[in-house]
Amino acid sequence: MNEIKNELNKIYKLTGIRLSVENEAEIDIVNLKKISAAYKEKYSGSNLLQNILTGNKGQTVAGKSLGIKPDTKMRLYLIYVPTKIDENITKIITSLFPGRSSEYLCSLDSTHLCFLYLGEDNIARPLLDVIETEAMTSAYIAYSDIFSDACILQREYSNLSQALTISKIFYSDKKIISPNDLGIGELIYNIPKSLCERFLKKHFGESIDDESMQLVTTFLRHNLSIAETSRYMHMHRNTLVYRIEQIEKKYGIDIKTFEGANMFAVAILITNFLKVKNNE
Repeated sequence: MNEIKNELNKIYKLTGIRLSVENEAEIDIVNLKKISAAYKEKYSGSNLLQNILTGNKGQTVAGKSLGIKPDTKMRLYLIYVPTKIDENITKIITSLFPGRSSEYLCSLDSTHLCFLYLGEDNIARPLLDVIETEAMTSAYIAYSDIFSDACILQREYSNLSQALTISKIFYSDKKIISPNDLGIGELIYNIPKSLCERFLKKHFGESIDDESMQLVTTFLRHNLSIAETSRYMHMHRNTLVYRIEQIEKKYGIDIKTFEGANMFAVAILITNFLKVKNNE
């Protein structure tokens, strides 16, 4: 009797549907528990979050359906694991943030997880560290600003998804990214491919060769310092100066100047972008 009432009460709390039983002798408690468990899975925070992010559930009732109180501060995290997400990674994150927080962790596909964290702290670094050290796999994380309206969850997810895509193209060395940190990469990503190709052809004659691109990228990262670049590349200063002069002659651009360095920096980003576009 009590078991039947308990299971019916669970179903009511999950669905809002109140069921009654006329003849308890005809009720199979095992099957009733299976129904209760199925509803629990369907209405779990993880499943609801997945449906909201993918557009399978209305946005206007997102906070209510997730059981999040109005004005609750939260951040959304999109985690990309190139190898493949397994159950171990989910358990690691759940153990790091036990209790209520771990309810809002869902798998979107074989390489992406989304985590809705209730709180203002930026936990991107702890998330990355625990995944890479305990799961021993590389990971990339995009995180949102703080927000308190669950109705914008799908929009935040869309922004994070694009941020990860742009970051992989232009800033592959960055493990943690925010949609606010995309810089000129975001601009180039939204420029038509034909205009990018026209820019390269006009200023660089089709494209930049890989050897030149690698050297110039290193030179730019070391703030146009001959000494720092030669030290990093284990190259004699005179050899580096000679190679830079050869690149400048080949493309007609002085990369030791602010304008020339900017031109090359944009061209390198465009080259990386076109490589991805051409392989799609």
